[in-house]
Amino acid sequence: MMHMHSLSRTAVMLTIILITMGLGPGVRTTWADKHQPRDAHQHATPHGGQMVNVGQYFLEIVVKNGQTVQVYLYNPFLQPLAVPAQPATLSLRLPGNKRQTLTLEAQGSGTESYWSTTADLHDVHTFEGTLRVALDGASRNLRFTYRDEHGETPSKPGQGR
Repeated sequence: MMHMHSLSRTAVMLTIILITMGLGPGVRTTWADKHQPRDAHQHATPHGGQMVNVGQYFLEIVVKNGQTVQVYLYNPFLQPLAVPAQPATLSLRLPGNKRQTLTLEAQGSGTESYWSTTADLHDVHTFEGTLRVALDGASRNLRFTYRDEHGETPSKPGQGR
């Protein structure tokens, strides 16, 4: 009987370990997601921007050619949300403690909508931002840090890069 009790205890321990690791019965594991490098998620954003978590929302910040800023809105499950029709205000703190305030207008419709504006950000690789917007009937300040992950300097008009 002592041998049987020891075997049962081993089986129970093994089952607990497998369930904890996500290998037990009824648990689905997607290995590709768990073993991708952290950078892989940043390059797979829907519009090629940087995804940032801001409380219960995610923002995708896209800076194109150093002059167009687009901001897309997502829920906690990274599903696109329609942006409100009201303009949003983006306050930037640029390197050298310079500040710039931009008004972003809603573009597109439904879940294909985003906020957009133009600004001179040609030599800016990082900035802190606060997006002021009305969401869910309340005014919100969504704070984030943007970093150009590629370290590339967007080409200036006339440089032909």
